Amino acid sequence: MTKDYYKILGIDKGASKDEIKRAFRKMARKYHPDVNPDEPKSGEKFKEINEAYSVLNDEKKKEMYDKFGVVEGDPSTYQDWGGVPGGSRVYRSPDGTTYYYSTSNSPGGADYSDIFNNFGRSGDNGGAKGFGGFDFFNDLGDIFDVFSNKGRSSRVKSSGFVNRPIEGDDLRYDIEIDFMEAFYGGEKRISYKDPNTGQQNTLKVKIPKGIKDQQKLRLKGKGMLGVNGGAPGDLYINVNVKPHPIFRIDGDDVYVEKEIPFTTAVLGGKVQVPGIEKDLNVSVPPGTSDGSILRLKNQGFYRTGLEQRGSELVKISIKIPTKLNKSQRELLEKLKESGL
Repeated sequence: MTKDYYKILGIDKGASKDEIKRAFRKMARKYHPDVNPDEPKSGEKFKEINEAYSVLNDEKKKEMYDKFGVVEGDPSTYQDWGGVPGGSRVYRSPDGTTYYYSTSNSPGGADYSDIFNNFGRSGDNGGAKGFGGFDFFNDLGDIFDVFSNKGRSSRVKSSGFVNRPIEGDDLRYDIEIDFMEAFYGGEKRISYKDPNTGQQNTLKVKIPKGIKDQQKLRLKGKGMLGVNGGAPGDLYINVNVKPHPIFRIDGDDVYVEKEIPFTTAVLGGKVQVPGIEKDLNVSVPPGTSDGSILRLKNQGFYRTGLEQRGSELVKISIKIPTKLNKSQRELLEKLKESGL
């Protein structure tokens, strides 16, 4: 055999269909390119896992593979759909599931391989799930609603492979931080009841600067214990960022609205706008129209885990006075007569 598909999925040749599916989902989470942004070959590993599953999950292909070591025609239904807007890629898994992931992760330097981004997330709370794809994170066991050891044991026995090492389940946990905590990063303590021991545990979680709403952090080996010497699962932490009363985040950019007098819009001038760290001065060009966007470079949100920042985008709204005194009215009448 040119490839050992059972070895690729980490299962025995006599594994059941449920075990094959379980192994595929576990490996897909582990080697998803967004979980391993600093590993250049993660996409290839992800493709290999799909190829193995496409054969072993199909009864006819599996039978031919087990007998002859080959499958007639292309052994994989894996399809590379290429790039999509935003520097991302799309893959179709053998079971028809669509995977979206970003290939525009930040370059080397600090190790932020534990950051798990949902591709496509924007202000409308989209994400991989919104596209109908496999939602890796929400498929995990909730840390407050996990599989019991008794249930795990019964599944192992029923599989017929009592002595085979089985990797532990991954867990999920939600934390909420405010806008400035997300901007600066820092440390956060979480407290939870360990499902393995029943004891109350406290963990210190490092929050990278510039983390965005619904990004995930992975704590390796903090999930459910493995069985028969299997490695423990991971703990995925979902970060919820509280909305800011003034700013709206869009990627690494922040939006803020500023109302200006119509005379400033016509003649131009400088106005002061709120910034994340301090108030900023922005120049309004003459003839600025309502709804115009003015960009302040390097005044936005940090790129996750990096020192580079996006822009602050100021949306201009023009204030039209509803009440005029006599002098103002006379001046406007003269402007009107002049053709303005």
